Amino acid sequence: MADIFSEVDEDVRKDKSLALWNAYGKYVIAAAVLLVVATAAYVGWQNYVQGQSEAQGAEFEAAAKLMGEKKFGEASAAFAGLAESGNAGYRPLASLREAAALIEAGEGADALEVYDRLAKDNSIDPEFSSLADLLAGYYLLNNGSTADVRAHVEKLAAPGGIWSATANELLALTYIKDGDTAKAKEILTSLKDDAGVSQDIKSRVSQLLAALGGE
Repeated sequence: MADIFSEVDEDVRKDKSLALWNAYGKYVIAAAVLLVVATAAYVGWQNYVQGQSEAQGAEFEAAAKLMGEKKFGEASAAFAGLAESGNAGYRPLASLREAAALIEAGEGADALEVYDRLAKDNSIDPEFSSLADLLAGYYLLNNGSTADVRAHVEKLAAPGGIWSATANELLALTYIKDGDTAKAKEILTSLKDDAGVSQDIKSRVSQLLAALGGE
């Protein structure tokens, strides 16, 4: 009987932890996208004349407006066009937004193809290709297997990487889903104790540990 109650308690903690991530995960990803927006603007300015960058910026804004209007099919097509013709700054960013529009349109499989293509593109800055893998992992957490998630984010989790902390958060969640709370706690505790991890991430990690009974 004690074992039954223990299993139920473990399931409750797992569900609570995953609910926490679902609540704040979208804000984590939004912050990551904002970071690469700044990178994209810089790269575009450095590599192309102002007039061309402004024209492509207008295209990007028009596509973003379609997203805001929930015209996801039209938005994905507009972003795809810019991903084909854009400069080094806008091309990868447009691909990321194309994938986001496809997900909103219910075309997750097509979005994953965009992410995978971008992740393998050696012609773009690694911040973009790495973010593509991270976003694919975020999508797959609720729409794929934990093995799929780890295949995308494990390589991003090494110390010193730009997305290392968030990748480790995702990895911890895959182990929570698998029922391996010991491994999840190990990863989360390492993040909590890492002086190089930002306070907002430490705060989220502390909440997850508390939900797992780790604090």
